[in-house]
Amino acid sequence: MQHSFSIGYRTVWCLLLVAFAMPPVSAKDPDKFKPFKLKTSDGAAKTLQDFANKATLVGFFFPTCAYCNAALPEVQNIYEKYKDKGLSVVWINVLPKQNKLIPDWQEKHHLTIPVLIGASQEALQRDYRLNATPTHYLLDANGQVIFSQTGYKPGDEKALEAKIAETLNSAP
Repeated sequence: MQHSFSIGYRTVWCLLLVAFAMPPVSAKDPDKFKPFKLKTSDGAAKTLQDFANKATLVGFFFPTCAYCNAALPEVQNIYEKYKDKGLSVVWINVLPKQNKLIPDWQEKHHLTIPVLIGASQEALQRDYRLNATPTHYLLDANGQVIFSQTGYKPGDEKALEAKIAETLNSAP
């Protein structure tokens, strides 16, 4: 009896060591941004890799969002300042029913940052933990989330720009 307990004890001990030494199989890395495959308004398929750079800013918005319309021109200015230093930016519309508004909206606001459409609002909310717009995720060259910002109030762009400058090792 004692011998079988000893073997069982060693087996349990080994299993516990293995279980604690290995990362959980089902756990997602919370700092890794989920790759996407979405479309442009003209139907071209794009992936996260198409925008990867030293730093990549992914923003979630919708055209009639007042906070988005206040924030996105500020992001456009940041993009213009840092695009030649290694920053890529892409915006993703979270309300598919507003996809048709995007071309006129971009032209009206003089926005040149690429906009993607596609996935359902529910899928985007679930996959990217969205609870407000705009939401921005700053990714490093490896696709790791290094900064996120949800919502917008005047001045938020300063924190975003500082983090971008830090990531690119540039002065703001």
